[in-house]
Amino acid sequence: MFPDLLSNRMIEQNNSFLLLAYTIGILSTLFVAAISFIIFLKRPSFLNWSKYLFAFSLIFYLAFLLVFQLLKLHTFKYYSDFAVHLELFSNLIDGQGTTSSLMQTSLGYSDVRNYLSIHFLPLIYILALPLLIIKNYPACLIVIQTIILTSSVIPVYLYTRDTFNDKNIGCLFAASFLFFPTLQYINLYDFEFLRISIPLLLFSFYFVYKKKYIAYYIFFILSILVREEVALTTFFLGLYITFIIKEKKIGIITSSISVLYFLAVFKIVMPYLAGNSNTLHYHCAFANFSHLGNSPPKILLNIIFHPLNVISILVEKIKIGNFLMYVLPLLFTPFFSPSIFLISIGNLLFNFLSASISHYSYILYYLSPSIPFIFLSAIKGVKNIGEKGFSFLTKRNVLQDKESNRKITYALVCSIFVASVSSNIFFGPSPISLQFWNKNYKLAPYKTHNFHYSQYTPTAHHKKAFEFFHLIPDDAIVSTEHFFLPYLYRKKTLMQFPIFEGADYVLIDKTHPVKFGTIDVDSIEARKNPQKYYDLVEKDTNNWELVREDDGIFLFKKRQWNL
Repeated sequence: MFPDLLSNRMIEQNNSFLLLAYTIGILSTLFVAAISFIIFLKRPSFLNWSKYLFAFSLIFYLAFLLVFQLLKLHTFKYYSDFAVHLELFSNLIDGQGTTSSLMQTSLGYSDVRNYLSIHFLPLIYILALPLLIIKNYPACLIVIQTIILTSSVIPVYLYTRDTFNDKNIGCLFAASFLFFPTLQYINLYDFEFLRISIPLLLFSFYFVYKKKYIAYYIFFILSILVREEVALTTFFLGLYITFIIKEKKIGIITSSISVLYFLAVFKIVMPYLAGNSNTLHYHCAFANFSHLGNSPPKILLNIIFHPLNVISILVEKIKIGNFLMYVLPLLFTPFFSPSIFLISIGNLLFNFLSASISHYSYILYYLSPSIPFIFLSAIKGVKNIGEKGFSFLTKRNVLQDKESNRKITYALVCSIFVASVSSNIFFGPSPISLQFWNKNYKLAPYKTHNFHYSQYTPTAHHKKAFEFFHLIPDDAIVSTEHFFLPYLYRKKTLMQFPIFEGADYVLIDKTHPVKFGTIDVDSIEARKNPQKYYDLVEKDTNNWELVREDDGIFLFKKRQWNL
């Protein structure tokens, strides 16, 4: 949600280790997939196990994600992003509108009252409905987002089944989807809205493919309501419908609504909601594209008229590496269906042209609108290989007959499943991954990127921390470190420590390994010497009194509070 702040979480990494880890992982995945292809070519009966593999994949995905997310909740592994969304839902339900005090006090938007001026996500009004009944907002959001993301396997299965006229291939592609590393990372990350576009766009594509236009329009409209940039993807979906499916009316309506919606939201609605804000310039992500121009029109013109400059930005090593992580689990088959793959081009270019690694990192969620079409193009790509590539070989007597073609198609589908699992082992966050068991196996330069099993283990220290929260009145202004913020979202005002001017209470945990970094505070210095900032409160005994201390956790109260 906040790429600059996410980038500030970066820590120094051993680049040689990262290069070695990714090289070994990529080559191993390709090697295992190649061996699997040869084996499955001789034993196509493996596909008969696809229903059982899908059932196992579904249970595995739901079990590990739900359990580990709830464990994260009890081990303080959720941060400010989650706190912002909890505040949004809480304030919306309490009749205070879509506001977040944390956004104003600590995240650089001091004069922005309405969050929808930062990201326009009207779908929040629909997702707030379950929270009216279930009052445990954090746990409820965790369950909701997992169910929503898991529902993506339905259109994946249906489209694959119909494309190949084969339920077994449908099950195996759906199982591959559940092992897709980026999907698991997205689900594990703090709640946000953009990920919801994954199932909605998948359903949109499937229903237009089946010519069920009422259902299509419902999911299309829901898709663009997720967040403002999803309309870029649906614009290209409209072009696909117009020129590939040949449903010109549907396609033109889709692209037209997408463009008009995007321009209306971007040029009228969001600026209106921002009021006279001086902290919002065009869009919250604009600073990450300033290397392309000082305004959106100039950025667009530079992209069009300076293609070599654009290419030089796109071919940076770290960007190529991240892009490989999106297509490696699918054995590069998305490239064999360019028409579907190019639906994602708007979202891909938007993020890969950004100066922030957060935008294109495969462990984050910014490419959520692209994931449906990367997967759908893989499905269609396998189909195209079977129909065009294998027939080419058959005509030259390399393959003997259609039965040989069918065996190769089956072997390729099975190999994609193997590649997805292998990619998950080397690059994923799940219990079958290397980083889950090896603490020293690091895949990204983020302080918060830690998926070792020890991160999910509640301790006595965590239990003690929860005892501090009820000591803070609901009408208090609280400054606390970012890992405590999601647990205090019902308080009057939140601040991310070391910002604490005007706070009534300050809550810190000196033992937590992930330290702070926020606006106007050098994040590197803060992490190297956090005590420097703790002392600003701890040693100021004239203004602050210690309410409670236990196991490295300190709660301070302003002396003027309640006087």
